[in-house]
Amino acid sequence: MTRKDTRFDITESSENAIGTHRRRFLGAAAGGLSMAALGLGSSTAGAEADETLTIIHDTHFHGRLEDDVATIAEYWALIQHLQDEHENAIFVGAGDEFSPSVEGSFFEGEHIVEALNIMDPAGVAVGNHENDFGEDVAEERFAASEFPWLATNMATEDGEPYPETEHYVTTEVGGLTVGVIGFVPDGFSFDGAESLDLIESTQDAVDTLREEEGADLVVAGSHLGGVSPKLEVAEAVDGLDAIVGDHYATIEDEPREESGTVISVAGDEFDHLAYLTLDSDGELLEHELISLEEYKEAEGIEPDAEMQELYEEYTSIIDEELDQEIAYAGVDLDARFDSSYNQENEYGNLVTEAMAHGTDSDVAIMNAGGIRSNRIYEAGPITAGELVDTLPFPDPVIRAEVTGDELEGMLLDRVSTLPEANFGAQQQIQVHNIHYDWTGIEDRAVENVHVGGEPLDPDATYSAALTNVMASILAGIRGEAEAEDQGELTDSPGNLLLEHVEDLGYLEPELHNRIHRFDEDVGEPTGIDHGDQQVTLEYPVPEHSLGTHESTFYAVNQHGVRIEATAVDERDDAVSVGFPSGAFETLATGVEEPTVRVFGGFDPDDSDDGYALERDGDLLELPVAARFDYFVLRGDVPVDELELEALEASRDETDETNDDDGDGSDDESDGEDTVTEDDVGDDTAVDDDDGSPGFGPLAALAGAGGGAYLYSRVKGDVNEEQDG
Repeated sequence: MTRKDTRFDITESSENAIGTHRRRFLGAAAGGLSMAALGLGSSTAGAEADETLTIIHDTHFHGRLEDDVATIAEYWALIQHLQDEHENAIFVGAGDEFSPSVEGSFFEGEHIVEALNIMDPAGVAVGNHENDFGEDVAEERFAASEFPWLATNMATEDGEPYPETEHYVTTEVGGLTVGVIGFVPDGFSFDGAESLDLIESTQDAVDTLREEEGADLVVAGSHLGGVSPKLEVAEAVDGLDAIVGDHYATIEDEPREESGTVISVAGDEFDHLAYLTLDSDGELLEHELISLEEYKEAEGIEPDAEMQELYEEYTSIIDEELDQEIAYAGVDLDARFDSSYNQENEYGNLVTEAMAHGTDSDVAIMNAGGIRSNRIYEAGPITAGELVDTLPFPDPVIRAEVTGDELEGMLLDRVSTLPEANFGAQQQIQVHNIHYDWTGIEDRAVENVHVGGEPLDPDATYSAALTNVMASILAGIRGEAEAEDQGELTDSPGNLLLEHVEDLGYLEPELHNRIHRFDEDVGEPTGIDHGDQQVTLEYPVPEHSLGTHESTFYAVNQHGVRIEATAVDERDDAVSVGFPSGAFETLATGVEEPTVRVFGGFDPDDSDDGYALERDGDLLELPVAARFDYFVLRGDVPVDELELEALEASRDETDETNDDDGDGSDDESDGEDTVTEDDVGDDTAVDDDDGSPGFGPLAALAGAGGGAYLYSRVKGDVNEEQDG
């Protein structure tokens, strides 16, 4: 399974062995960089220089050439300075280099390979996003690389390394032979390959490096998700000195040490760099996590000239198209991961609306990880590039015909549960025209699923616009293999959004109260008081509650009509929740079988006497998930037991009002009034005469070949036909 690749047996005679492209950082004459002033001294006391190894990490570029903090030219300049400060230094990458990003969609990783060839890393772990443009493109990029791609725990069916990758390599650094390995995410593999047992494959590689290749130290670049699997590897594998990098972009100020293995994580892209220095026995001598934002503020960084030229060449190709202003946002657009993974999100509603409208589908589901930029775009003019940056994946949206059972199965599949999930219980999707409740404490469930305000029919058929990830889940539910076989291939999410936004002109997406988390179901109320001014419902407080959050209580129906509680009182293990009578009656009007629930927050007892949820032997501090400072209780509302004056009259008028737009279908009511989504039309206000420029050839960003096609258009190719 393991073998040595002599292409990457680096035996340069240069003192630092850090690659032919290295150059000195611009220093004293321009004010310089004082490493000592920032606490980045290069002391390796207690070890001779040729008996130490400094590991600088990492990459995880996502195909980007810059982020909000720095450019790749500034990043590379700082790496070179660290290499000059530390006599025996190597640079190691963590994977996910090609995608997802605007640049990734345009150039499919070609630009990153060119940049990494300049950096000359000792090795880069293969990440899952290296496969975003298919195996052929990945292998082509790997082959064009002048450095090794490492996938220790992935192999072909005959046990050999995946084409153009290695299980391990060696490099000579000072007086030490250093073995370098790399981890793909545990359980992940390319088509035509298989995932190897993480512990066994790692131990095999380490043993071969130590016993056959004479390695003094062994270092792993890692695309494993989170610290926990790295701790497991460190504990189980003998002879592994360091693990650097992370799939989840975790940042930790200090390294961890487990069973003789040092673990260092430094986020992703260009926000941070880290380095650690080991002696020849693998003992940690020095470590530093460097914030490029703080570093630039303190000293400034002169971009590397060669990398700056590459940066300008590639960015100039896309700037002309992507700098076009195509809409105006009346509100901030929140494309942060926390917002998409944990709750319904206004921007997610805009995206799924674009998917549904662009494919003429009843519903749409976007996996939260498909919204990528992790930024808030402030109200004001919005460019095409900003929108594409949020949806960079080229895979087409798939319009599938699904049963109610299959639709519910997809919702359920995405729910992550405590205590297993690193980021807590999350729904992990954004949806259009679907309302549902979900829970993920020790077990997962989705309940009260409605489509267009009607209860989900398990045997009915619905048209669904699905991302590739969701179509893959559908394929699994059906016992099939390929996402692309589940329905009609349409356009990419990014293109559907661009077309939708350009049509709208003015953007003001809203919440529609579609997705509701609950951690405890307290059932029906133990008491009901329906007065002229207020409806009061009394519910039992959850057993492991330390107190309720009065301001968080609300009631909602299956159309997303929501009202806030005006009175909340907790006493004697019960909580009374009051709502204005008139407003509460609106929740049960206009529908045959109203589904009304009450939700509210409470502080969970996370002690041994409470929920006692453990991970790796430690009690979790609840609730874990971002965007939630509390757990949520859910109580049912027995509408038939309430004396609602508007109820009977509204039911009599149902047949006349449900189809008032004349399209023959019942409309979904959303927001905090009873106007249906179809009546409103969109999540946004529409200005048909806004003078927005046409988007032109950017629409060619469809499918896996879109980036190459647009590249050829910008370079002057007037042939508008796409291959495949």
